[in-house]
Amino acid sequence: MSKGDKPVTARNLHEKLLALWKPLGNLKISPLGKGFYHFQFSSMDDMKKIWSAGSWNLKPGILRLSKWSPDFSFHNPMQSHVQVWIRLLDLPQEYWRPKTLFEIANGVGTPLDLDVATKNRTFGHYARILVDIDLSKRNFY
Repeated sequence: MSKGDKPVTARNLHEKLLALWKPLGNLKISPLGKGFYHFQFSSMDDMKKIWSAGSWNLKPGILRLSKWSPDFSFHNPMQSHVQVWIRLLDLPQEYWRPKTLFEIANGVGTPLDLDVATKNRTFGHYARILVDIDLSKRNFY
C-alpha cells in the first residue's frame, strides 16, 4: 500500500472481492491476522478462476494468493515476492500508453501500477512502473 493508505477491513475486502471476482457461489473470508486471510469457495470453478490470476490489484494494495501450507503462522511467512518501481529510460513517447508500458514491464514481473507523473505524462525522462517480482522464479546472476 502507498503511504497514507488505510488498511482494508475484512468486511470491505469481502465487498471489494465480490465486486471484482463476481463468484457464482458463496465466498467466505476469515481474517488470520497481519493482513493474511483464508478464503473458502463453495464453487470449485470460482476457486480455479480466481486462483489462476495469482495476484489482484485492489487499489490500494495488492492481494497475493498463495497455497495453504501446514503449520502456517503469520509470524513467520515465507515471502518470495517483492514490489519494486522500475524506470524505463529514453522511451519514445509513442510507447507511453499504459497498455504498452505494462506489456514492456511484464518482461520483468507482473506490472501493477504507473506512477502519477507517468500516467499524466508530466515528466518525460523516464516512465515508472510498479512491478511485482516472484524471486523464487528468477535466476539472478
